[in-house]
Amino acid sequence: MPVSADVLASAFSSKEWRDAVDALFEATGLVIGVLDAEASTVVYTTPQCLYCGLTVPSADSVSEACFGQPPRLDGQAPARGDCRGGLPCYVAPVDQDGSRLCTVIVGGFVASTRDRKRLFEKLLGRGVAEGEARKAVRQIPVMSKREVEAFVRMVVAQAKAAVRRSAENQGWAGRLRELELFAEAGQEFSVVHDDVELVQDRILARAMGIVSGDSGTLMLLRPGTDILEVVTARGESCAQALGERIHVGEGIAGRVAQTRRGVLITGDNGGMVRHSSHPHMGIRAAVSVPLQRDERLIGVLNVSVARAGRDLEGDALALLERFAMMGAQVLDSSTRQRATRRALFELMHLGEYAKSMSTTSDLDAVAATTASVLEKAFDFELGGIVVTGWGRDQAAVTVIGDVPESAVEEVIYEAAGWDLDSTPLTKVQLVTHRGETVKRPGNDDEWTVMSTEIMVRQTIVGYLFVAGREVGLFDADDQRLLTHLADHAAAALEKTALLARLRDDFTKTIAALSVTLDAGEHAARGHSDRVMDYAMAIGERLGLDLEDIEVLRFAGLLHDVGKLGVNEEILLKPANLTDEEAAEMRRHSQIGASILEQIEFLDAITPVVLHHHEHWDGQGYPGGLAGEEIPLLARVLAVADSFDAMTSERTYRRRLSFSEARAELRAQSGRQFDGRVVEALLEALDARALAGATGLLVEKPAAQEQLPS
Repeated sequence: MPVSADVLASAFSSKEWRDAVDALFEATGLVIGVLDAEASTVVYTTPQCLYCGLTVPSADSVSEACFGQPPRLDGQAPARGDCRGGLPCYVAPVDQDGSRLCTVIVGGFVASTRDRKRLFEKLLGRGVAEGEARKAVRQIPVMSKREVEAFVRMVVAQAKAAVRRSAENQGWAGRLRELELFAEAGQEFSVVHDDVELVQDRILARAMGIVSGDSGTLMLLRPGTDILEVVTARGESCAQALGERIHVGEGIAGRVAQTRRGVLITGDNGGMVRHSSHPHMGIRAAVSVPLQRDERLIGVLNVSVARAGRDLEGDALALLERFAMMGAQVLDSSTRQRATRRALFELMHLGEYAKSMSTTSDLDAVAATTASVLEKAFDFELGGIVVTGWGRDQAAVTVIGDVPESAVEEVIYEAAGWDLDSTPLTKVQLVTHRGETVKRPGNDDEWTVMSTEIMVRQTIVGYLFVAGREVGLFDADDQRLLTHLADHAAAALEKTALLARLRDDFTKTIAALSVTLDAGEHAARGHSDRVMDYAMAIGERLGLDLEDIEVLRFAGLLHDVGKLGVNEEILLKPANLTDEEAAEMRRHSQIGASILEQIEFLDAITPVVLHHHEHWDGQGYPGGLAGEEIPLLARVLAVADSFDAMTSERTYRRRLSFSEARAELRAQSGRQFDGRVVEALLEALDARALAGATGLLVEKPAAQEQLPS
C-alpha cells in the first residue's frame, strides 16, 4: 500500500535526508529528485543545474524543467532516460515489502568531455553568450555509468531509510495520539462505570469521535441466543434503529459477529450503501467491528458516515478494532459489576422482605409491606400486590409521583390478566409516601407492566406487579427479582392465612369460654364480647398496631377468667360485699393472670388481665400502680370493662344510660382512668353513632336485652 503524502513530505524534509543529499550534491554536482509512488508529483529536488536553467528557462517548476515525463519503470532495476535539457538521468524505484514508496531521479551529468563540447555548441546555437555557456557546461560533472549507478543505489538507500524513519515517526505519533484518546476514554469510563447504559453510550460516542463518524449503533448479543439487539444509537441516520434486532450471520453486522472480523464498507462513486445495524437508512461509508473479550462475543460496534463529501479513512477499521477491544473489556466489566451489585441488591431486599414477613401475621400488613419493598427494589411509577386467595379480592399499591386514578385499576387488571368488565376489587389500599393519585385522565398513557403470579400449592392466590410509562423499563433481572419476591409473598400469605384460621378457631374457643364465664357470674349476656369490642375500638382510636389490638381482643374475652377461682356465693351475692368478700373478689385478677401465664400463646395477655383494675391515681389493685406505671393495654381494658359494667344490668344495681356512663367516665378521668383512653372511647362511640352503627357501641333501650352482635 503506498505511503501517505504526509509520510513522504516528512521524510524528504527531514534534516537527515537533506544533510545526506546536500553533501552528495556538493561533492558530485548531481541533481537529485524524488517523485511520489505514481511518479506524478515532485516531493523533493535539489536546485536545477545551470545548463538546464539556460535550456528550459520558461518551465513552471523544477520538475518540468528537469524531468518532464520520466521513463516507465519495469521491476526493480533503474531506467535510463534524458532530462528536459537533454542530459542523461536514471530513474529508480524505492520499494519495500512489495510496495512502491516513491521514485528517485538522479541526473545532471555527462559521460565524457566530448558530451560537454556538444552541449557547449548547443548553447551557443541557442544564442547564449560564450562565457556563460562555457561556465554552464563546466559545472556538469563527467561520470561513468558505473559511478552514476553507485550514486543511484546510494540515493535509493537514503530515500528508503528516510521514508522508513518518517513512517515510524508518524506511526509513533499516531500511536501516541491513539493512546491519548484511549486514556481519555478510560478516564471517562471509570467515572460512569457504575451505569452500564451510560457506558454503552460513551463507548459509541468515543468510537464515532475516533473515526469522525456522524452516526452509529452499539449492538449487544442477548445471552443464550444468536440475536443482536441495538441498545444504543446516535446520529440522524440511526434515529430509528434503537431496539432493532438481527440474527448472527444476517447482514453486515451479523457477519461481523459470526466471523469476529471487522468490515469497512464504502459506496461506489459516492453512492449509498445499506447497513444491517440500521437498515432503514442509507449511508455512504461504515465500519463494523466485533466487541469481544477472551474469545467471547459481546456485541458489534457500528460507525457510519451519511453526509456527502465525507468518507472513512483506510485505517479507520484497524483503529476502531483496537478501540473495540478496550470497549469490550470496559462493557463486560461494567456488566459483571452490575450483575454482582444486582445479586447483592436482591439478597438484601429478599432478606429484608423475609425478615419483615417473619413478624407479620396479618394479610393487610403483608400486602402493605410487600408494596413498600417493591418501592425499594424497582424503578417504577405504579406497583403493588393483588391478593385473590382465601376469599379476598384486594390490592395494596404504591405510586411514585403523580399517577392518574384511572390508571391504577387499569394497570392492576392488566397485571392480573383480568377483563375490565370482570368483578371489581373489593379493596385497594394506597401505601406510599413518594407520590399520590390525581384526578386527571390517563387513558392516553402507555404503560409498561411487568407482573408475576403468586402461587401457593399450585394455586394462584395473587399477583405482584410494577409498571411505568417508559418503553423497555424492565429487563430479565427485574423479572427474576419480582419472581423471587413473589415466592416470599406466597410463603407469607400462606402463613398469615394459616394463622388467621388458627386465630379464628382460638377466638371461637375463647368466646365460648367467655360465655361460660358470663353465665357463671350471671352477668348480662355478651359482657366479654362487648368489653372486647370496646377495647379494640379504643386501641384503633389510639393508633395501636395490629399485635396490640389482637392482645386486646383476647384480653377482653378472658379478663374475668380468674373469677373461676372465686366462691360462687360471693359472685352471686345480690347485696354489697363485706370487706373480706371484697378482698376475695379482688383476687380474681391475680387468679386469672396465673391461669393465663400457663399458656404460652396467651403470655402477652397476662399483664393486661393482672392490672386491669389498677387506678390512674394509684388506688387500684393488685399492685397499686399509678399513671404510666400501669401497662397501656391494661388501662384500655379498665375503661372498656368499667363502661360495659356501668351500662349493664346487675343483680345489685340498675344499669346506667350511655350518657350517664359517659359522664361518670369523664368524672373519673385522671383519677380512676387514663384521660387519654377515656377520650378515645368517647370518640369511638361518637364515630359509631355518626356512622349510624348498629353494633355493640350503640345504646339499647333500657327494656331491651343487650345481645352480642
